[in-house]
Amino acid sequence: MHLSRRTVLTSMVAAAAAPRWSFAADERRTLVVYYSYTGHTGAVAEKLRALLGAELFEIQMRNPYPLDMQRAAEQSKYELETGELPPLLDGLPNLSKYDLILVGGPVWWNTITPPVMSFLERMDFGARKVAAFATYVLEPAHYERNFAAQARSASLLPSLMISEFEVTERLADKAIASWALKNLPKDAPRAL
Repeated sequence: MHLSRRTVLTSMVAAAAAPRWSFAADERRTLVVYYSYTGHTGAVAEKLRALLGAELFEIQMRNPYPLDMQRAAEQSKYELETGELPPLLDGLPNLSKYDLILVGGPVWWNTITPPVMSFLERMDFGARKVAAFATYVLEPAHYERNFAAQARSASLLPSLMISEFEVTERLADKAIASWALKNLPKDAPRAL
């Protein structure tokens, strides 16, 4: 079949003028925000990112904790007792682009780590769906209650609590998938 030059040009002009249909504006967007000191929470965040097809944002402190765990523990305890939360690096995410936001960190002193608290203090979730996730050694204790008190204007979903044992022994994948299936909105994107 041979098309005339006029037919080809007319088709090209029509194609260029046609509205661009895209479903991107209708897609549900998910963000996974996390702070990780030893890498356990980072591993969970990466698994959530992969499972949900989410974007990933790491909370970074302007002056990171010392590598000596004892000194880091003392500093974080001081921050929690005094309320002097650590300053974060600039460039926090624009939450208006997301429908579902997961925020996580390790459990320190039976609660949220100061960097995550600092993040929550700076954010207004604007009634978006938000779920906490955390890694812990002994127990999550007051993490969920304190997270709920600090997540301003969030529509909270059930939290995901993963023991560091589950992370190191590669048992977290099943727990994460089960939690996501049971607790996240049915229209949340998944890479299952």
